[in-house]
Amino acid sequence: MTEFFAHCVEPSARIQPWTAIVIHELKHQGADPYSNGTSQLIASAHDFFNDGDGQPTVGAGRLMGRNDLENLLREILNRTARKAELLPASVVSVSYTHIAWTTPAAVRPMLFKPVGLSPQTLRVPWPRLLMVANSHGQLSVAALASRRPVAAGSKLYHAPLMNVDQQGRVCTGNAPLPGYCDGGSLPAWEAVMFESAFTHVNHPHSLKTGQPKRVVETKDAFGFWSDLARQPVERFPNRALNPLKLSVTDFISRHA
Repeated sequence: MTEFFAHCVEPSARIQPWTAIVIHELKHQGADPYSNGTSQLIASAHDFFNDGDGQPTVGAGRLMGRNDLENLLREILNRTARKAELLPASVVSVSYTHIAWTTPAAVRPMLFKPVGLSPQTLRVPWPRLLMVANSHGQLSVAALASRRPVAAGSKLYHAPLMNVDQQGRVCTGNAPLPGYCDGGSLPAWEAVMFESAFTHVNHPHSLKTGQPKRVVETKDAFGFWSDLARQPVERFPNRALNPLKLSVTDFISRHA
């Protein structure tokens, strides 16, 4: 399967060209002053055949009328899979190009590989997160302080994490990304977040460290999480969250 279809077809599917539709522009250049310079569109259909090397090749065309086009569209619609997909309860929003869902606050490993320091894994309480994955392979994240169901009025916060910019976009580096953004891909997207090493702070207001200065650097963020790992706490301290001045709808729409 080519990368062109990767976002909308499961990896095991076999793609085979069937028919090519070519749209032609027909420009009138006759002596009639009322039609000279005008144009219209006509279509031709071209079947495929395999050449001597087994490669699909576009064959000769045949003109298509209105009925031919309508019948072809009807055929495409009839062949469209109508398999229903049940979405996990954590899903907040989904479309052809994105899926948004929440992950619960929980104690999880957090991997760090800051420049100049040896890789470390800390076991820390993560806040509840709202994630958005889209068909362009972009993962975005914000934090939630409440355990209530996400609604349009739910308050969002900057994810207090490294490698996340001020808009919520995650710098995924060379992490392997899922080719999908559907309900079945959520574990793979969550692995990008929970199993990748954080290396640097991407914006200065990712969290409140409790220090006098308000700008957070990589060493501050790493220090915050290191201190948290040493404490016998099971829940992320929501007082360390910085408000994100976007509504849930705006955040999801921006990254969908």
